Amino acid sequence: MASAATVAPVNPVNAPSETVRETIERFLASSGEPLLTEDGEGLFSVKDGLFALEETNGRLTIQAWNETRTLARHVTGIESEARGRLMLRVERFGKRAGALTLIDAARPSTKQHHRESTRLEMRETFRRFLRRWYPEFNLVELTTGALLNESLSPNYPRAFLRCGSEGWAAIAAPDDPLLADQALTFGLIWLDYLRRREKSRGKAGTKGRTKGGSRECLVRGLIIYLPAGSERTTCLRLRYLDASAAAYRVWSYTAEGLDFPIDLADYGNLDTEVEPCRGLSEAPTRAFAPGYPELMLESRVREALAKIDPALRTEPVYGQVPAFAATSHGLIDLLAVDTTGRLSVIELKASEDIHLPLQALDYWMRVRWHLQRGDFSRGGYFPGVELRREPPRLLLVAPALLFHPANEAVLRYWSHEVPVERIGVGIEWQKSLQVLFRAPSPCR
Repeated sequence: MASAATVAPVNPVNAPSETVRETIERFLASSGEPLLTEDGEGLFSVKDGLFALEETNGRLTIQAWNETRTLARHVTGIESEARGRLMLRVERFGKRAGALTLIDAARPSTKQHHRESTRLEMRETFRRFLRRWYPEFNLVELTTGALLNESLSPNYPRAFLRCGSEGWAAIAAPDDPLLADQALTFGLIWLDYLRRREKSRGKAGTKGRTKGGSRECLVRGLIIYLPAGSERTTCLRLRYLDASAAAYRVWSYTAEGLDFPIDLADYGNLDTEVEPCRGLSEAPTRAFAPGYPELMLESRVREALAKIDPALRTEPVYGQVPAFAATSHGLIDLLAVDTTGRLSVIELKASEDIHLPLQALDYWMRVRWHLQRGDFSRGGYFPGVELRREPPRLLLVAPALLFHPANEAVLRYWSHEVPVERIGVGIEWQKSLQVLFRAPSPCR
């Protein structure tokens, strides 16, 4: 007996076309947001003007199209039907059997399938891009699977390209501004993982050696594939990574299927400003709600700044001085100065965050930008202190056990121009702030 959620197949092989058509039309009529997918071949919205069912000489044809491609298949039967999902047997070119799936994206039960279809579509777009622009390389690996030990997300297709002893890591971001901004974090983790893996394989011994060389592959760098209009944050960050540690190539793609390389030299100016200092730098009075532990951590750090770094002046200390578009990144930013006049950017995070390093870099680069232009002194900040023009220090402060394990892998690729240090505080920081460790940058 079929379950309440499943309908038994309707004569799946060689079903009468009128029966199949009635089943499809009934499914579409009951769907709030019908979509058509063929695994690995795209996702189509099923609505008037973009979809058609046609019957000719007893053969039913289903057609769908969007801005970049069209799809047409002969439908031979119903494979299965469930709530929010209808799988069709189809005939592809050359009379090869295949399957199409109609889903109702409006149903909660089908959202996961929708996400998986979107990921598959992105993966295949990425595959075509890599084969088009890197034909001399062998596409050794292409996956959207999660790699839990490395904290790699299934949202991003990842690839490994190889030509002889040279390899490249590659990652693609879906058309979502937030996911695009986070792609570099996962790209660096993927690059670091592939380098460790290939180095381990190269040391495995003579087994697997090919004529004329070892199986070890030098993974030269990272290719990043981003939606057009969302590449600015990544390009600015790449300017502060160590070019001697890895090479980087950035590409953008459009909804129309176009892709083009990005020149990192075009990204130098920052969208940021410093407002004139309006008074003392005391911490604002805030209610320490349970949902805002960073505010309490900020208060504790201000109270015990000498424990964070004895060289820092305890006052003045400013919060969020440069204003820029990404101020909602979930971190507390403090700006302090030491006894020699060198600025320190202090980033505070009370919970584990895989994106902490690069989000902190966003703020640091803006502080450096304004420091080089003398904006802090002109704006009335740090009165009586002659600020040094050398790059500010960057202090990442978080509970010692809550630094994400992947943070170190990301920091490994930073430029020595960014003097960064992780400072871990005790788990009882809400009662009394104690520094448990100091870890300088693991830059190569």
